[in-house]
Amino acid sequence: MIKKANEILDKVEIPFILVWEFMLILRMISTYSLIPSKFDSIIFTIISLVGGLLLIRNGVDWFQKRQRPSVLLLLFTLVMIVSSIVNGPTGLVANFKLIIWEVLFFFVVYELGKKNQKDLFKLVEKVLVFTWLILVIISLGMFFVQFKYTAPLDKLYYGIRMGFVENRLYGVFVDPNYAATISVVAICFSLHLFKEAKSKLYKGILIASIIFEFFFVVLSGSRTATVEILGITVVWVFFYSYYSKRTTVLLKRLVISSVLTVVAVVGLYLTMEVTQKVSLVSAKAVSKVIVIKSNDQDNISLDRPDTGEDSDISNSRFKLWNSAIEIFESTPVIGTSPKGILPYAQKNLPNTWISQKEQTPHNFFFFLLATTGVLGTIPFILFVLYNMIKTLITLFKMNTRNYKEYLFQSLIVLTILISACLITDIVLVNRLGAMMFFLYIGRLNSKNEKETSEIKL
Repeated sequence: MIKKANEILDKVEIPFILVWEFMLILRMISTYSLIPSKFDSIIFTIISLVGGLLLIRNGVDWFQKRQRPSVLLLLFTLVMIVSSIVNGPTGLVANFKLIIWEVLFFFVVYELGKKNQKDLFKLVEKVLVFTWLILVIISLGMFFVQFKYTAPLDKLYYGIRMGFVENRLYGVFVDPNYAATISVVAICFSLHLFKEAKSKLYKGILIASIIFEFFFVVLSGSRTATVEILGITVVWVFFYSYYSKRTTVLLKRLVISSVLTVVAVVGLYLTMEVTQKVSLVSAKAVSKVIVIKSNDQDNISLDRPDTGEDSDISNSRFKLWNSAIEIFESTPVIGTSPKGILPYAQKNLPNTWISQKEQTPHNFFFFLLATTGVLGTIPFILFVLYNMIKTLITLFKMNTRNYKEYLFQSLIVLTILISACLITDIVLVNRLGAMMFFLYIGRLNSKNEKETSEIKL
């Protein structure tokens, strides 16, 4: 009976991830928020129930095989539960709903990543590439015809923003920063899939995906995505060159890799600048022909008004981080609870920026400090640091079975990690970025790869 149940659950794993992935993609589309919340709740309830069954199966496997999941993630989960109870009863239900998703990321998605099922990862990449390509094509069309639509909506902080708004390409997405981050991931996926693509049509679609995603990153005005794409270019070019072994002398290899990295970054930056200028010229020409509007066609610009000379260069991030530290200082041990940061701030620290603007800290570290205190922050940060150090050791020592695959997986994790330093991602959220982070960091810890350390965290 148990064997039969395990066989069924094994077959459920891939559909479970793909459905969850697709629903998280839908949530990033602004008009999806117009659909009654009951529909979304029903779908995600089903996803959580299936995830719960997989979690139970994993728990039984750990017990029978005398294995254990990540101790650090277990400790962090325990702190979330304690923090929610201590700060209750207000927000207790919301906290435990969030904890359910965190548990599924930590002990189902992460564990599935460790299994390193090639079919799963191929399908995950294809679902994202093809759905995202369609959404980005529509969004780019909005830019070139200068389509713009805004409307208030309680579900969304800024309401619905579609098209080209405030000199940024929102397109069909709720937030251009998140959308641009996923576009960077989609570029990586497209390049990865291209290696094994055989048909010319398939290759053509993947090339189109890379080009269109790149255009969206440039036109989104997301400095977060700019840092991401430059960051992964540094890592990819450096380690790919380092792996190529153009010379056996270590110092020369490091110098050559560094020089090539600088050249690649400069070339990418110049390409982004050229893409901006070409896009602006094209949009002005198209808007004059297609769109009937006032004489502001020539004023199309990608200069963001919220980050100009008279504005905060961090777009209020420094204020949010400082506000998070203030909240942390008032409850340093266990925090406000994952969902309690805003109610706590409004009640106890009404003059803080978070209280006034009703926003999260836009950085996972400061978010952890404020919501889970030192008890929650330490284990999660140790989990991230351990994996970062282990990955770097592996990349430098080249002691992995498939170096190029390992490097690719590292780029996905790095992209989301950079994102999490500038917008709320990877932890205390149920978002696509968090799924990709734990799925691919799990893959980096796959048993199929040579271990670089005997430490199990």
